[in-house]
Amino acid sequence: MARKVTWGTPGRTAHYLWPRGKWAFMLPAGILGGGLLALLLLLQAAGMRRPLAPGDVISRHAPIEARCEECHTARRGASDLRCQRCHDPSGAGRLTNGVHVLFGSGDARKAAAAPSLACARCHVEHRGREARLVAVEQIQCTQCHFRSFSAHPEFAVLRAKSAEAPGLKFGHDSAEPARFAGHLADVAKKKGMRSERTCGECHQRSADQRDFTPVSFDLHCASCHAKDGSLGTVDPVPQEDALPPDQIAALGVRAAFRPDEFQVGRGKVGRSAVRHKDEWVLFNLRKLRREIDPAGWAAERGALLARLSQLQRRLVQATPLASLDQAALRARQQSIEMELRGLDARIAAQATGISPPSGLSRVDEVQAATAAAGDAGALAEAQQLKASAYGLAERPGSEVALPADEFEARRRELLAALDAIETADPILAPRAQDLRRRALALAPGEPGGDVLQRVRTQRQAERQRVMDEQSLRAGGIAPPGEALLEPERDAIQRAIEDVQARLVALSGAPAPQASLTPAELQRKKETAEVLTVPCMKCHLFTGAAMARPAAARPVLVRARFEHQPHLLPVQGDCYHCHVAVRKSNVSADLNFGGIQSCRECHKPRSVSQDCLTCHRYHPPAVP
Repeated sequence: MARKVTWGTPGRTAHYLWPRGKWAFMLPAGILGGGLLALLLLLQAAGMRRPLAPGDVISRHAPIEARCEECHTARRGASDLRCQRCHDPSGAGRLTNGVHVLFGSGDARKAAAAPSLACARCHVEHRGREARLVAVEQIQCTQCHFRSFSAHPEFAVLRAKSAEAPGLKFGHDSAEPARFAGHLADVAKKKGMRSERTCGECHQRSADQRDFTPVSFDLHCASCHAKDGSLGTVDPVPQEDALPPDQIAALGVRAAFRPDEFQVGRGKVGRSAVRHKDEWVLFNLRKLRREIDPAGWAAERGALLARLSQLQRRLVQATPLASLDQAALRARQQSIEMELRGLDARIAAQATGISPPSGLSRVDEVQAATAAAGDAGALAEAQQLKASAYGLAERPGSEVALPADEFEARRRELLAALDAIETADPILAPRAQDLRRRALALAPGEPGGDVLQRVRTQRQAERQRVMDEQSLRAGGIAPPGEALLEPERDAIQRAIEDVQARLVALSGAPAPQASLTPAELQRKKETAEVLTVPCMKCHLFTGAAMARPAAARPVLVRARFEHQPHLLPVQGDCYHCHVAVRKSNVSADLNFGGIQSCRECHKPRSVSQDCLTCHRYHPPAVP
């Protein structure tokens, strides 16, 4: 140790240097920190919160910047529940990572096992007013997927050699075989132009110039296929198979027919001119289908009813929780908790192998009610339902998964049976609607216990959101505007109206009075063929059932694509990407290039190739 040496003292000295104490700096540091904390608290109380914020929020979130509770929870930071409060107010749960996995893979088990990811992990806030919250760093995608566009796999529909399902017969090809000239060659010949320029005759730009308008028969097909507005004629068919206009009007069906186009006599009815979407033809086809294929008719109606029930439930849930008062929130929580208790009981029953009461006595009541009503058709359906129900009750359970085709057939049978139950006993309508939703939620090969667990997880998330909203309300946080949900509600309402219109049309045909003999069945099938002669040139039929046209359905369902940036003059005609269309003579062909055609432009130092250019993480609001 150093020492102080004085003059004349060559030996030791008492003036040693002693080190400071171990905690000597703690007191001044505590005083300084306390003063800084007091200053920040004073600024917070005065409303000057900028020193405490890591940065400005985006401009859309600026109105709530001063209320941290809108996004953050105590000791947990940014909360997913608070994000969903505004961005998924209907509680559909579509903003979670599990739903993203389900949307991408279609595998419910894989989705259930997906890890939970916080919204703030990808959507980073407090980067300034002009920042884009939807701009996600590429590394967030590459942690689970391929790391570069050069490693992008081929499109799944092309890998699986899938086929399109537009519900129409259509040939693009530019060749001219002896019996058929494809639309490219035919249009080019009539318009006097090169075949590569004929695409724009049918595929016309939309008003915003971003893509194409859907192909319309009146605008794009009628000039060639409808001579004087008529598609053809219908030869005379028995009136008991195809009702004449006056009998259709007597059933309360509103449709405008021109009497001079019909030839009625000797028990038959014919038509000299058939229009596109001809109501007389479509009504009689629905009538014939109900007679020829009652099981298929009932299954389709059951599927539509299940879809309607599903959408109506979504519309009810689309009322944002923030718009409910405290009493309504408590009622919603009690309803969810009651549903959770029922789910727990069903899960426990499955685990122990003890099934709940089968309720077969209700089937007996349905049969008795239909017998008393005197409806022979309904009684036959009730008797068949009873036989099926008792057969299922006596059949031992099996853990073997059904093949996809058989699974879908069994689901159709179940939906048809539920429709018969609801028709025979309207009191059971709520239970039938619930069972329809459950039937639609099933996936081939998925055990029932997994389905119940998935539903339970969804209900728990709903309860958590209700409880969080109640805590916010107790803290004086004002609810967000209901206008945030209007686009989603409008989309659900449009889907409901479409399903309701299809149900009205399907159910408008009269029910068959009795089962058909083989001769009657064959005659009615022949009548259906005669009625559809003018339609079969373009439309696909299974018996008397017409495939629903869906020509504008996107093929790459998990991506977004706009034609506008791809229609540059330097890229030439449509054949640059749709090279196979020249030789395509069926509408089921997928006439677009693979991923290699995209790599021609989307490459480094050229066109953008990040994931968000083409892909979306969250599924659409209305599946």
